[in-house]
Amino acid sequence: MMRNKNKTTPTEPDPAVAAAKVAEDSSGGAGTKTAAQAADSSSAEDGTAALQQALEASREQHVRLLADFDNYRKRVARERAETIRNASEEIIAELLPVLDHFELALRQAPDPDEAFVVGVRMVYDQLVTTLGKAGLAAINAQGEPFNPDEHDAIGYQPDDELEEGLVLIQTRCGYRLGDRVIRPATVIVSSGAPQPAEADDADPEECDDEDAL
Repeated sequence: MMRNKNKTTPTEPDPAVAAAKVAEDSSGGAGTKTAAQAADSSSAEDGTAALQQALEASREQHVRLLADFDNYRKRVARERAETIRNASEEIIAELLPVLDHFELALRQAPDPDEAFVVGVRMVYDQLVTTLGKAGLAAINAQGEPFNPDEHDAIGYQPDDELEEGLVLIQTRCGYRLGDRVIRPATVIVSSGAPQPAEADDADPEECDDEDAL
């Protein structure tokens, strides 16, 4: 059978040209891909840095808020304790004259074993115990060295037994509420042994001329 000579046959591509084209395509694609990856990496790093800064700022703000709240809590607790202490001090200070009157009545009672006196003492002891639970404590100044922070001296008096500067007589009891003196004890302080009276210088006897003769 006769073949058609006019039919064209496809020409095979030149291997060198094909290899060059593949290399060109490969080189161009790799360059484009590398640039894109670099851009994406730079954007990711910028985003990470921004998130890190935002996280650090949020953490610092959280720490400051915690510190401010802790200071506020301590200040409120301190003010509350101060208010309660001041209120307690005012109430207890108003009750001190009641204690004084109880003590005066018990000292003046003719018969300490009388039923009425015993009842009054029980009420007095109960009041002292209740105020003691609130922190009230009596200041016992008798025989103690004079302390201007706890004692209020109303006079000085000589005494043969007590040294100078010691409390000789306590005329009114003092009280301390916790570590604060709410009323000093009224006292008379010893000025020591009394000084001996100085003898007046006797006038020298004048000689009588007649006696001398």
